Amino acid sequence: MSFRSLAAGFSAVAFAVALTAWPATAQEADAPALRLEDAFSRALEDAPTLRASEQASRAAEAGVRQADRAVNPTIELGAENLGGRSTYQGVDRAETTLFFSQTLEMGGDRAARTQLAGTGVRAAQADGALRRRDLLFAVETAYVAAQVAAANLVVANDRLAVAKEIVATVDRRVQAARDPLMAASRSQALLADAEIAVTSTQLSAEAARRQLASYWDGDAAFAVDLSGFNTLAPSLGTLAGAAASPEIARARVEEERASGVIAVERARSHPDPIVSAGVRYFHEYDEAALVVGVTIPLTWWDNNSGAVDRAEAERSKLRLETEALRRNIAREVASAAAQVDIARSEIEAIDARLLPAAQQALERAREGYAAGAFSYLDVLDAQRVLVEARLQRNSALGSYHRARAALARLTGAYSGAAPERELSR
Repeated sequence: MSFRSLAAGFSAVAFAVALTAWPATAQEADAPALRLEDAFSRALEDAPTLRASEQASRAAEAGVRQADRAVNPTIELGAENLGGRSTYQGVDRAETTLFFSQTLEMGGDRAARTQLAGTGVRAAQADGALRRRDLLFAVETAYVAAQVAAANLVVANDRLAVAKEIVATVDRRVQAARDPLMAASRSQALLADAEIAVTSTQLSAEAARRQLASYWDGDAAFAVDLSGFNTLAPSLGTLAGAAASPEIARARVEEERASGVIAVERARSHPDPIVSAGVRYFHEYDEAALVVGVTIPLTWWDNNSGAVDRAEAERSKLRLETEALRRNIAREVASAAAQVDIARSEIEAIDARLLPAAQQALERAREGYAAGAFSYLDVLDAQRVLVEARLQRNSALGSYHRARAALARLTGAYSGAAPERELSR
């Protein structure tokens, strides 16, 4: 058998294997492709934690309305000079007084109280933003895992296709007494290994899709979109850094709350007088007269200075904690950016050097095997190198996309009704 006829037979087997694998590939293509934006939308539509945040905001807004209300007046009814002895027996000489009293908030208590309650609204909104960010980050992380599993399944299927080609070719050579019988047995064992790898990878891909679907109604009847997974997005450029982090925004709200507490405590240091007015009825003379009064608390022993000092110290503590948080997030941003660069460099090196060399080695091994210059073990070894290179690239792509998601989480790129950053997947 000539080299040309053997190569033609090898190509025919490869074409037949491709036709055999086509229905499964087409069936996977029939499943609706789920983009990352679609996964975000599904998760946001069915997120109890976000609905809980909405209720927290409503509660805080109600707290503002309550804090802005004035102190309720009081009414008091009292009687004197009754039920005594001698001339004060009975109620003939009793004096009955009806008082109406109102506390006057003179130190700005109401404004300070309302301002403090307003920080509760901003805190609830910041908590909601944090919960939304964490949800989207978890969804994107699960989506990347599903993409890696789907990409690995493509590699496993390609490996299986090559294994089937080799089995067909080895069988033909064994029948022609050009290879020993052991070669056919070994090729069958390698084919079984490739089939097991496909099954295992399929199960992993299904598990990854179910994990992703758990963020909504659990329907995993979709295929993840790989159109952007295999490409690198443009460089991130200048990062917003820790200043844009929603965690920093939440910490700033706590500082505002501490300032509000200081204002409330300072307002409490000013005494609030109580004015009262009423009418007194004299039973003995069957007459009535007006009664007025004012009560002024004295601040001889307690002017609330301790509470003010405590609130100021609490604010100073929160400012220091915010600065510590900012530095920590800055370190995390730098680390995530470095991971992006490392993964990008690895992917570019694999694309520029490893994959072309591995593909060329496999092609030459196939040609040499068809010409009788190499054994099928050389083809298998070349295929193994190519498969490992493709799997290494998938792993690096997963690290790259996870690092970009970490940057989005740290720098506030998940804020807003839709992700503000450009999503490449």
